[in-house]
Amino acid sequence: MYINRRDFLKKTAAFIGAGVVPRNAAASEASTIPERVLGRTGIAVTVLGYGAMQCADPGAIRFGIDSGISYIDTACCYIGGRNEKIVGQAIAGVRGKVFIATKVHISSESRMRKSVARSLASLGVDRIDLLQLHGISSRDQIVRKDVQGILRNLQQEGKIRFAGVTTHSRQVEVLRAVMEDGFYDTVLVAVNYRSPRTLFEAIEEAAQKGVGIIAMKTQNGGFREETRPELTPHQAALRYVLEKPGVHLAVPGMLSRSMVKENTAAVKGKGGLGDLVILEVLRGGFDGKACAFCSRCIDQCRYGTGGLDAVRVGMYLEGYRDSDLAKENARAAAQTIGNCIRCEKCTVRCSQSIDIKAAAKLAAPYLL
Repeated sequence: MYINRRDFLKKTAAFIGAGVVPRNAAASEASTIPERVLGRTGIAVTVLGYGAMQCADPGAIRFGIDSGISYIDTACCYIGGRNEKIVGQAIAGVRGKVFIATKVHISSESRMRKSVARSLASLGVDRIDLLQLHGISSRDQIVRKDVQGILRNLQQEGKIRFAGVTTHSRQVEVLRAVMEDGFYDTVLVAVNYRSPRTLFEAIEEAAQKGVGIIAMKTQNGGFREETRPELTPHQAALRYVLEKPGVHLAVPGMLSRSMVKENTAAVKGKGGLGDLVILEVLRGGFDGKACAFCSRCIDQCRYGTGGLDAVRVGMYLEGYRDSDLAKENARAAAQTIGNCIRCEKCTVRCSQSIDIKAAAKLAAPYLL
């Protein structure tokens, strides 16, 4: 539910005046993680998925599975190509309990097939539940019949069950294209409590048309624990997204058992005004730092790229605190970040007050 600032402050005053304070989600913990059906796939998955992108510990992932998580998100390129093998170790012996989603980049048929073959071998499975096209940013990529043909053949061969896409930029355009085209079953979308109303509206509409919606970057890289830890900001941010209409599950990155415990407690509890208080308290501290993934910067940029890539590298550095992940993404986006660095005068006015030029300079050392 959206509320304007005036109404929010009135409700907050009443909330605090009544002597109510935000409490840890674990206090109202249920026995199991709730499930939702993932759009037209017809598959019921837990609302909390395991974002394995940074996780190098198969034991932590296995702990997540043992805690009831039934969805795991990985990719062939994560942790220098090792992440799928780590996931494979974690799911050994419990394959039937988990829905595995991985990714492939659009390329030639031979390269895409080699990528899928590597994923199958690394994961130690004979079929991938959901294969997603990685980093889609336009309608043109969605409607490519040659790519759809490759994915359809992989389905007919029994190597994948469902096909989806992932997106970080021009997300509303991508969601609408997926709705209209009808081929893809799911969209993995970057969304958090700072995201614009238009994105949430597109998510809800896509879900109504049968598209499975998976949320990533829900905590925007995370919050430092020394910042009001008693307010459980991770839990509030996660629940905020999961309570939005159309979102079927979220895949926050988890590195340890403690992260699994915190996130499972969050999804077993209920959100509400207490979460809104937490997020409003935190909001000011993220001005100029956290991306809302609105993509407005793209249209303002003279190069047509905006500052999304540079800002994402900054998020991996400062939010995720992962220099290797920052380096990997910086090198993949060297051209667009280089445009930002060389640009004499930035034309972008970020909706979140992020200094795009400064973000690009922060990413510069990781381009080499």
